[in-house]
Amino acid sequence: MGLISIGGLGSGLDVQGIVEALVNAERAPKQNSLDRSEADVSVTLTGLGGLKASLNELRTAAFDLSLSSSFSKRKVTTSSSEFFTATASSTATPGDYDIEVKALAQGSKHQSQIFTGGAATTYGDGTLTFTVGSETFDIAVSATDSLEDIRNNINNATDNDFVSVNLLNNVTDGVDTGSVLTINSSTTGLNNDLVVSFTGDASLADLSTNLTQTQSAGDALIELDGFEASSSTNSFEGIVQDITIDVKKIHTVGETDSLSVALDTNSTKSLISAFVEAFNAFVDVNKQLGSADKNEPGLLLGDYTLRQANSQIRSLISTPNTDITGSFNSLSSLGITTTQDGKLEIDNDTLDSAIQSDFEQFGELFSGESGFATQLKSLVDNYTGTGGIITTREQSLNERLTKITDDRLSLERRIESLTLRLTQQFASMDAIVAQMNSTQSYIAQQFENLPGFSSGKK
Repeated sequence: MGLISIGGLGSGLDVQGIVEALVNAERAPKQNSLDRSEADVSVTLTGLGGLKASLNELRTAAFDLSLSSSFSKRKVTTSSSEFFTATASSTATPGDYDIEVKALAQGSKHQSQIFTGGAATTYGDGTLTFTVGSETFDIAVSATDSLEDIRNNINNATDNDFVSVNLLNNVTDGVDTGSVLTINSSTTGLNNDLVVSFTGDASLADLSTNLTQTQSAGDALIELDGFEASSSTNSFEGIVQDITIDVKKIHTVGETDSLSVALDTNSTKSLISAFVEAFNAFVDVNKQLGSADKNEPGLLLGDYTLRQANSQIRSLISTPNTDITGSFNSLSSLGITTTQDGKLEIDNDTLDSAIQSDFEQFGELFSGESGFATQLKSLVDNYTGTGGIITTREQSLNERLTKITDDRLSLERRIESLTLRLTQQFASMDAIVAQMNSTQSYIAQQFENLPGFSSGKK
């Protein structure tokens, strides 16, 4: 419900204007204070958000370098991927090999005779059983099932994961034309031939025991540096320790392709480059947030958290790690140095030399228990993690924003109450003045009516 507006009819005063002036005078100091506080908090929150994002990017780069697996990757190359591919675990020994693929693993294949009745041919009641090794499943056949129905039932069986069946229609063998049922087993390896048997009507023998086997199950075969090796699948695991070779195509007899396994130093260099980029981005953000430019001051100018984070990180990257013995115990020993503007740069020749001379100790500097990247990740967590310095400050600042919002509502209620009280007071005053003016006018009229009274007017 809106406040009543009083126009000062009795007193002739601008009552509404007076009330508004008094209310604004009461509101302005507190509102200005709240506005300043809200702006300060919002600016600090924005600045801390930028610092936190930059630190988290730095943490991500440090985390990648803190993993021991980052320094144990292997690079696998082949002279051609047409015949085989390979993968190597982090424990694989570097080496070079020549490989000839002599055979691919295969499953067995069977086919039926030609059924001159085509796909509509039917059989008597019974059961077909498909077995490879310890795997087996059954298909029920009824007298109304056509050859096509039987094919579909086999392929769609829920417990069938190794047999596929198809129909060849309108094919001819000698004088007979009709349909042929083909059965392929996906189970590869020597002595893993598919066996199809039946129970029930004797006609089912044409779909089982009378099938012709057109291909036997067999192993894959390779020759590696003059030694032969076989596998029941097209994957060779452990023929070369900690290396898996997957064959794809058979070589021409006597031809080979090479396989090379080496330390993947390029991926390590990429991680180091990513870290340097993240650190340099942190430097840029730090300078921007702490800028003392009068025309465009930084959001965190003079902020203790900003100065502390910058100081601790710089101290960490510039201090040698005394827990590591040997020549590589600091970033500078790897060719990673600080420029005049506070950023990092990489001397690639020095870095390559360090990688080649002692890659194991090289990794220890970053990923060891007291490694540089491990310590940096922990340091950043102290700022951005749960309960961290920045996280805690953000929570506190957001609570202040909530308090400012509450204070604004409280101020509005107080101003509304003041406006109502002043309006009522001036309304009362206006009414009293109006009454006094009316009384004065009445008395004046009475005096004018008295005999011999003169008002002095001419």
